[in-house]
Amino acid sequence: MSEAFVFGAAGTLVWLAVVLILLRVSKRSPALIVIASAGVVYVALLAVSPAIFHRLAFWPFSAAYGFLALCGLMLFGALYKSVSLRMLGDLSKTAGHALPEQELLARYIEEDSFARRVAILLEQGHAERTAEGLALSSKGRRIAAAIHRLQQAFAIRASG
Repeated sequence: MSEAFVFGAAGTLVWLAVVLILLRVSKRSPALIVIASAGVVYVALLAVSPAIFHRLAFWPFSAAYGFLALCGLMLFGALYKSVSLRMLGDLSKTAGHALPEQELLARYIEEDSFARRVAILLEQGHAERTAEGLALSSKGRRIAAAIHRLQQAFAIRASG
């Protein structure tokens, strides 16, 4: 059984190496690369396991790989999407390691957060510009209704 845990951990290191390479050479979405490669490496490890092991303990292997890959996914998500970490990085690159708060507000809230999200809604057809402002498209209404149902199922009263 312990060899299954070791194989799962080694597989996670293989996945991490694949991710680090693909993020540098691929033009695809980084989130898609990280998530899809975790699944592809998992299936590949299962496919090669009969050549390595007479009998692999499936559940311990899957638990080890799944847990470690999930830890990696959470770390990637925090590094990729954290506004606070991006602000720290930008502050560390400026002379004197300081920026006016208004510049940070404009850069991260108005420009990065709000303007980018509106552009994504428009590009993906979830919303459209009208005389009243932004309005949900039919596609956006379907997605919003599905999200609302999921939030109700998980008793989420407020999000964002």
